[in-house]
Amino acid sequence: MKKRTVILGLFVLLVLLVLPGCWDRHEINNYAFWIGTALDAGKDGKLVKSAQVAIPADFKSIREGGGKGQRANIVLTASGQTVGDLIQQIQDKLPRKVFLGHRRAIFIGEKLARKGIKDIMDQFTRNTDTRMRTDIFVVNNGEGKDVLKINSPFNQFSSIVAVDQDRYCRLGDTALRDVLLDIGRDGIRPAMPMIDIAPKNEQEKHEVIEVKSVAIFNRDLQMVGEVTGRESLELFWVKGVLQNLLIPEEMETGNITIYESNLKKNIRTTIEGDRIKAYVKLEGSGRVLENNTDIDISVSKERIPLERKLNELKSKQVEATVKKIQKQYGQDVFGIGEEIHREHPYKWKEIKHKWDELFPNVEVTVKVKIKIQNTGAIGKRVPGIGDRK
Repeated sequence: MKKRTVILGLFVLLVLLVLPGCWDRHEINNYAFWIGTALDAGKDGKLVKSAQVAIPADFKSIREGGGKGQRANIVLTASGQTVGDLIQQIQDKLPRKVFLGHRRAIFIGEKLARKGIKDIMDQFTRNTDTRMRTDIFVVNNGEGKDVLKINSPFNQFSSIVAVDQDRYCRLGDTALRDVLLDIGRDGIRPAMPMIDIAPKNEQEKHEVIEVKSVAIFNRDLQMVGEVTGRESLELFWVKGVLQNLLIPEEMETGNITIYESNLKKNIRTTIEGDRIKAYVKLEGSGRVLENNTDIDISVSKERIPLERKLNELKSKQVEATVKKIQKQYGQDVFGIGEEIHREHPYKWKEIKHKWDELFPNVEVTVKVKIKIQNTGAIGKRVPGIGDRK
């Protein structure tokens, strides 16, 4: 009996020795959460990298309403030749292990974007800690680290503010994954939302950012230009990433504002000898938010002609935007080349290496079809005293 007990005890001891323990585990208190990254062009050709890192104690106090008026994050900056080296330099400044799993945004200064971002993008494809859903932006006339330092009243982390603002300002939701996919294809060139941090007045200084432009890149990942306002929205609509649209349209008797949603795009291409044609069809549904015309949109015989005029107007405007980008920048940020690749694969093998030369001469026809489905409770605009008889 004693012999059996001894053998059982030895067996249990052996099992305990070979079982994995928790000696190498990482507690959450051992991590420094990296929320945002900024990349800028420094002096002497060096790369400047900045990190927005959460401060747990201050974040907790601010969230519970008992803060000391301090920021919930710290911005750390390092300078060097490679992105990997800069990560280690920032780690050297922290008493905790950096964790990239919660990074929400990457900001690239315009100077670096125009110089080229080919080298820095390689690191993002190899680092397994990188979230492909991380949003990426170019900072208009500024540096990426300037965005990290903004103290927004809406969130303790300006990186999160930029992501939410991009989503709600109707420019879509451009993630690192989408940019990397565009980089890996021959028939499309990358385009990224741009952040503007120039304040319109003293009250907005260091607190407000705007997302209203799109940066255009060439094959070598150099920023070659930008489009802003309406043109930026139309660019993303043709590309197929725009979620909704809200733009006033000027008619003969006044203005009308329609909220357009469920936006879709369809592109068909034809090749006849040296002539390449692209037929772009844009569709969606509309809801009238404001009507300052004399048209009674609740009446079909007036609404249908209005709908037709609006679609014709939009078709011409989008077509003009496409032609402007063709002639001014010569970069296919719409993905027309990818449509040729799908529809004419054998022909595409012949022309893909000279697509940048061919794209500016592609004949693009745009047809917009927005169906007004909601006109509001009132047909005509609210009458004034002078309108009454």
